[in-house]
Amino acid sequence: MRFSFALTSSALFPALMAVGVLFSGGIALADGAAPEEKPSELRWSGRVFVGDTATRQRLAGETYWRNKQFVGSARVGMRYSHKSGALAVIKLEFEDDDPELKDAYIRLNPLSSLRVSAGRFKRPMGSIGLASRWDLPSIERGLLDSLRVEGQELPFVGGRGDGVMTEYKPEVLSKLVISAGIFQNALGSGTVSLDAADHFAQDVYLRASLDPIDDLSFATSFGLFGYLGQTGDPDSFNHAPVGSVELSYQPRFLKVWAEGFAGKSMFAKADGSTSGNFLGVRALLAANLRTNTPRRLQPFIGASYFDPRQSESDNANTELQGGVNLAFTKIWRLQFEVDHTLAQGISSSATAGTAFRVQLGARFKE
Repeated sequence: MRFSFALTSSALFPALMAVGVLFSGGIALADGAAPEEKPSELRWSGRVFVGDTATRQRLAGETYWRNKQFVGSARVGMRYSHKSGALAVIKLEFEDDDPELKDAYIRLNPLSSLRVSAGRFKRPMGSIGLASRWDLPSIERGLLDSLRVEGQELPFVGGRGDGVMTEYKPEVLSKLVISAGIFQNALGSGTVSLDAADHFAQDVYLRASLDPIDDLSFATSFGLFGYLGQTGDPDSFNHAPVGSVELSYQPRFLKVWAEGFAGKSMFAKADGSTSGNFLGVRALLAANLRTNTPRRLQPFIGASYFDPRQSESDNANTELQGGVNLAFTKIWRLQFEVDHTLAQGISSSATAGTAFRVQLGARFKE
């Protein structure tokens, strides 16, 4: 499991209260478990990523180099599973000396085929975004991961939200999972002044995933994402439809992710207005090679493409990335990555340049 650190002071107190409740409840429940039942369990886990990035860019005919050492992630968290099947998770991440609440949710199983989650967790869209960074060979998820609208993370970047989600797994089609959730939109949480009587300030998500054979997964998601049609104007708040098609194929010696996203454009033009439709595509391919030293070798390549408004020409960005992941043991690894971004026009997604990254990662589970 992984953890992230970045809590606001208002979120820290309830998080600590929840930790205390889990400790006291967990010990009592575990002691009282019947011998024939699966015992309750409290597990700790953590993750640390540290690295260095050197970036080369050309601006106004001049070449500039920038270098940054960083702690990319310092997470800690716990997972309490009760013998009844109920689950509680808390994850914190510490970055730039500020703790942040990443995950904090309760999951219940009222039926064998139905699961209900409530709290803060990832929105159900995008296989690469939903995957743990530890399970990905690359250091970064690509340029789509950096997209923001009015400061909000987009539905498919693995962003988290406060909400409620149900997951249904039909008994007759055990390889199919259908998810539906409602999440609070950040603009409706006080970022702008929205009148709840006039605006539905939540986002809605639907997702269906199917694993027809081992190691192969198909998924499609649909979301209604809240945004401002005109920058700074609360009265222009609306919901943009966003859809995805996703594929994940991970046999023993290969890892493949491919996905595409499209919908109404939420990206403001120079005059602050929005129009047209956007398109985003990304793919990641890695060989999974067993070696002696390191324990596992994963060379990888990836590509991302993003067009904020398809109706306009020369307005898209393309990113190519490649590198290698050296896993020396199950708990630590070393990664090298190079990515080059081509900014073909004025866009809200990225700046043209080349980045060279190295990262050391470690994790634990207790």
